[in-house]
Amino acid sequence: MREATNHEARSIDESATQHLREELGVNELTTPLVGKVFSDLELFQPPPLDLVRSFDLKQSFPNRFQTALQFGAMVANGFVATIARQKQLLIDTGRALIREANTLSAGQRLTSRSRALFDLSERNDWQGLRMELNATQEDVEDSMLELKDGEMADLVSLGGWLRGFQLAAHVTADHYTPEKATALVRPTVMDYFIARMDCLSPSMKKRPVVIAIASRLKTIRAIAVPGKPPTEGDVVRMRDLADEAMKAALSKDAMSKDGGSRP
Repeated sequence: MREATNHEARSIDESATQHLREELGVNELTTPLVGKVFSDLELFQPPPLDLVRSFDLKQSFPNRFQTALQFGAMVANGFVATIARQKQLLIDTGRALIREANTLSAGQRLTSRSRALFDLSERNDWQGLRMELNATQEDVEDSMLELKDGEMADLVSLGGWLRGFQLAAHVTADHYTPEKATALVRPTVMDYFIARMDCLSPSMKKRPVVIAIASRLKTIRAIAVPGKPPTEGDVVRMRDLADEAMKAALSKDAMSKDGGSRP
């Protein structure tokens, strides 16, 4: 009887979450399925550890917009750390994720996740860690949905995809093959994020960070032609655009058009 009750409760929770997704315009391309994009990072070898290590895990932002982008980016870094089997890098990333989850009002959901990340690290369970990282990002998205903040859920997802794309583009530019270049082309995902950026409020779309990211996304999308592997020159251009977008996303004054900072 108890098992049936628990099953019914889970079904109700899943139904409520799905209703919130539909209400807030969050579809199947957002956070949970971005884990599939992360899994594709295994195609891009060798892992760009220098670029991952250069990410400032101690940086924080006074606004949830950039914190959401940063959170997603850190999950992508964590995936690369599991691919490279870098335990300390993953542990450091996990601690940073927990800190930023609290900033995003999602800390309670990550209490058990944090223990699992560290336990799996100690056991060197790299596949389990990848699954847990994906679940961590999904939990943060669900927290945003509970707050009726689909915009923030999308931004967490965008930060993860953009950082993953940046890392993959660097590997492809340094170790070019047509197979790697083809794997960079994700027109459906790109179109989704471009559309979501266009749905931001008029005042938000005037912010430098939004202008910078949206314009780079659109240029990357123009280069990414389905069915045609990007050339080496195309890949270098996409890499540079991704670098510019991430730099804008993590810029301290990116949220201001007049020198101030707003949430």
